[in-house]
Amino acid sequence: MKLNKVEKIIVAVILLGVILVGGAFLFIVPTFSKMDKANKTREANIAEKQNLEAELARLSTIDGEITEKKNDAVKFEGTFYPDLTTYESSEIAMALMKECGLNAYTVSLTDISTRDLNLEYYVPVDVEYPLKTFAQTAKNAGDDAEEVVLTEGQFLDGKKVYNIAVSSILDVTITDEEGNVIEPSRYSETMKKVYKAAICKFAQANKTTQTVACTQVTYEVTGKFSDYMKFIDYIYAQPRATGIATVTIPMTTKIESDKDEESPTYYIGEDGSVSTGSQAAKKAEQVIVEPDTEVTESVTLIFFSVEPMHSASSIDAGSTKVDVGQRPAVY
Repeated sequence: MKLNKVEKIIVAVILLGVILVGGAFLFIVPTFSKMDKANKTREANIAEKQNLEAELARLSTIDGEITEKKNDAVKFEGTFYPDLTTYESSEIAMALMKECGLNAYTVSLTDISTRDLNLEYYVPVDVEYPLKTFAQTAKNAGDDAEEVVLTEGQFLDGKKVYNIAVSSILDVTITDEEGNVIEPSRYSETMKKVYKAAICKFAQANKTTQTVACTQVTYEVTGKFSDYMKFIDYIYAQPRATGIATVTIPMTTKIESDKDEESPTYYIGEDGSVSTGSQAAKKAEQVIVEPDTEVTESVTLIFFSVEPMHSASSIDAGSTKVDVGQRPAVY
């Protein structure tokens, strides 16, 4: 069959199309598939390279981070006692009382137990009444400064407004009005107070607690009233977590008078008759407690403890070193 010129052109075009399509399927499509796979592999390699570089960069600082965390842990441990035996807690209590000139004659000890620590955030109750509003209006009448209205999470430091955001106990940021983060090293006294209050409020709202060990020691202490009051302040100023279960501050006390009083005495004879007499007895008087007045009160001390990573052989209780390195043998 003989084809004319037009038919030859059509056949040539068709053949060319078949060749192009077949070549595309045979060569171009597989090549594009390989390119797509190669691009994904390249992206994965780039991501892996970035992760490795980040890990390698951290290796240069990890020793410093470990040292910093270790120092923080040691500092934290130093604010608690190690787990104490009853003997050790008694020795510590006696040493603290000795520092303040108190004597103790009876003692009651409890074995070590656990207790949950939690924070409380005090919110003052603001009351409004006409006279208070009038007084505040009169007080602010001469102020030319425009009143700054603060929203939740804002506070004033000087005349500037700052924002505080708490995501967790360990994630607290303070920013200025432009959104710039204030570094902790640049915190003012006001910022430090707001920072602490925000953490306490967050912990209280989320019922954040921590379980620690504790040992209780109860003593009947005797000494001058001034020394007793000094002892209460001294306990709450201890560098290690020490508390008093209850505090009794006597305003009056009974003391024996130097003068004797006649106490009536009744005698019954053999015949049943009753006669009276008298004998000298010391008179007890109710007096107002003065600084030099001797008082006797029951004091229960609580020692909160966290077993340290690095045990110490002794700890300081005032000017006394108490041995905490000995433990009774277990049979």
